[in-house]
Parts: sequence; structure tokens; C-alpha cells
Amino acid sequence: MIVPVLMLSYLYPPTVASGCARIKRFVDNLPQFGYEPLVLTVKGTNQQSTDPERKIFRARRIDYDKVALADGVVRKILKFLGMRSDFQFFDRVFLFPDDACGFVPAAIRKGLEIYEKHPYDLLYVTCKPFSTAIAAVALKKRLNLPLVVDLRDPYAYDFYEKVPAYYSFMRKKAEEYVLGNTDCLVINTDGGKSLYQRYYPNLTIRAIHNGFDFRSQPKLRRSGSMIVSHVGHLYGLKRNPQRLFSAMARLKDCNIVFRSIGDTYKGLMTMAQEYGIEDRVEVYGSVDHQRALAHVAESDALFLTQLPYYDRHYSISIANKTFEYLETGKPIIADIPEGDNAELLQRYSRNSHIITDKDPDKIHLALKDLYEKWSSGNLKPQVNSEFINRFNGHALTRQLADVFDSVLGGWMSERCEDVGFPGLSASRTGESCR
Repeated sequence: MIVPVLMLSYLYPPTVASGCARIKRFVDNLPQFGYEPLVLTVKGTNQQSTDPERKIFRARRIDYDKVALADGVVRKILKFLGMRSDFQFFDRVFLFPDDACGFVPAAIRKGLEIYEKHPYDLLYVTCKPFSTAIAAVALKKRLNLPLVVDLRDPYAYDFYEKVPAYYSFMRKKAEEYVLGNTDCLVINTDGGKSLYQRYYPNLTIRAIHNGFDFRSQPKLRRSGSMIVSHVGHLYGLKRNPQRLFSAMARLKDCNIVFRSIGDTYKGLMTMAQEYGIEDRVEVYGSVDHQRALAHVAESDALFLTQLPYYDRHYSISIANKTFEYLETGKPIIADIPEGDNAELLQRYSRNSHIITDKDPDKIHLALKDLYEKWSSGNLKPQVNSEFINRFNGHALTRQLADVFDSVLGGWMSERCEDVGFPGLSASRTGESCR
């Protein structure tokens, strides 16, 4: 039996964003497990509203962004008065729960329109942006269907940014509303699962990690320099390669090149100039996913850093690129806090250097070690077969299909009991959603 499921995701290809990989992975693999994905996403410029062949439906977003211009006016006034401020009141209140709120009305209408032509039995939504979950709850209430919410990052308990008390309260109430109408919460790290179990002990929660989708092709020939690459955004150097640059400066006689792929932030080259290594830093702009993976394959080593939490040196987040790095088996220099990401690397990569404290010498020693191995021809990938078997796209989608099976089984059992048939249940049942 093929079960249609409406999958809401604000981000979806051809948009280039890290959040696209997870939903695309599930959409591509779910038919193998008896589910037909119907994708509902935002309509971009020059995109068709419907792609009937691939079952992709797009809803137009209403742009309310000009509301936030008032924040800029207030900040300028405060600056003129000699006061520094990150004033964002209008943005936070009128564009709540986030700046994608203008997608919600059209997404609800489109979801109902899809149901009329392609009736579906289950709702799935992936966040962020969290606004998409508000639309999913509205559809659940209107159509009386089960809902699976997939949080790629915590919403109310986002430790990356310290926010005012009123805004923290608003986010917690919004999250309580959504999760109070959720049949199963999926989150992508074990640390995230533990966090939400503390706040929502009666909610069914499953951890389904991110992963990889394509097996890489190793570089066939060695270049004249050891290439160390970082893929993805540096977020204005909040993901900071400063300690790596310091190590490169100390190893000034070594042929080491750092490549930044996907970020053209000018502050990166300014930092490189400060360390006198600007001739050994290459900056590439935004590239599609396949080209980014090609850069990874061409590299000799990879660099990983994480956005810091504002109040702790610990993280329950795992950078999506970590999985694609590990798939290659290439050595990684990871300058990251303790937590889920560090534990993943420690378990599945024996040839990497994971630095979780703030000792700058460890980055220098790690880079020196890799360079000596590269110079002698001994810097070789070490692919972990356990990792490959656990985190490939097919295996991860099987986990999501098991969640769908369990949610539908429980939902159908409740419906049958409501009409007086307690012994009946859905035909599609899998392992318990726990």
C-alpha cells in the first residue's frame, strides 16, 4: 500500500541551503518504503507553482520584511545618542515566529488545495523556519490528520543567541502550541532529543541524524600543496578559523593552502592578511551541492568549526557538513566545543584531530602532524564502514518510515477505538516511536 504524505519544507532545491539536503534525502528515498511524498514549499522567482510530475507544490510568500525597517531607524537614533543597541523589537513582534511568517497563509491554502486533488494520510514538517510548523498545525486541525514535526535545530531553546525575556517567552509559547499538537517529534541529534525530553516528557521523540547521500570519488593525483578546505558559511567569522590561520602562519615554510568554499565574507581575507598568509587562502563563492562535494574530494584535509553558544562551551548540534566530511574518510581538524559533534568525530574518525579546548598549540600540532604525513605520502583516507552503514540516506529514511508507520498505526488504532472497534489497527505498523 502506497501512503501519500504531505511534506512541508520552506527550503527545497533548487534553493542552495544546508537545510535542503535532509528533506531531499527523505523525498528521494521514501517511495522505497511505501510512502509517496507530496512536497509543499515556497515559490521562488520564476518558479512554477506546481510540478505535477515530481509532486512539488509551491506557495507564494507575502513579504512583510519592511516592517523591520523601523528597527533600523531606532538603532540609528540610539547610535546618534551614543548608545549601542541590537534593537529588534518590530522584527521580533511583527514578524513572529520568524521572517517566513508570510508563507503561512498561502501554505495553508495550498495544503488544502493539494488535499482536494491528492488526498494524503499524514503531515510532516521540517523546521526551520518555525513558521512552517504553524501552517502544518493548521492543516492538522482542519483535516484531522497525524503530524510529525522534524526540528533541525531547537527553536525555543536556541543557545546561539541570547534574546530578551519577552521574546524567549513568545518562542516558548509558540513551541508549546506546535508540540502540543504533534504526534511525534523528530530531532537530529541525541543531545537535542535529551533536551526536549526534559521539557516535554510525555511527547514521543525520536532522533534521526543527518547523513550523506553520495559516495565520494577520491582525488586521483597529488597537487603541489596540501589543501585544507572548509565548506559552508562562516557567519561573519562566528565560525572562526583564526587559530588555524595562526597555525598556518607558524608553518610559513610549508605548502599549505586553505580553501573557503561557499562564503565570500571579506573579513576572511582581512584576517588572512593579518597573519601574512593571504597568498595561501583561496575563497570560493556560493556553489551547488555537487560542486561543494567535488571540492571536498579534491582536498587533502578538512577543517570544521562550529557556531558558539552564547553561554557555554558545549553543543548539542552537529554541523551537516560533518557527515559529508566523515564519508570521505579524510582527516579533519575540528576546532569545536564538547558535545554531540565532537563525540561523533571521536567515534568514527581515527585519523582526525578533535580539539575541544582553547589551547592554540593543539591546532598548530594537528596541522603540523597532517603536513608531515602529507609530505611523506602517508596522509590517506580511512573510511569507517560502520559510519557508512549507519548514516547513508537509505538507512536514515528507513528510520523516518518507521516513525511514519508507528504514528499511522497509533492514529488508526485511536480512530478505531473511537468508533467501537478496539481490536483494529492500521496495516502499516513499525517499531514503536520512542
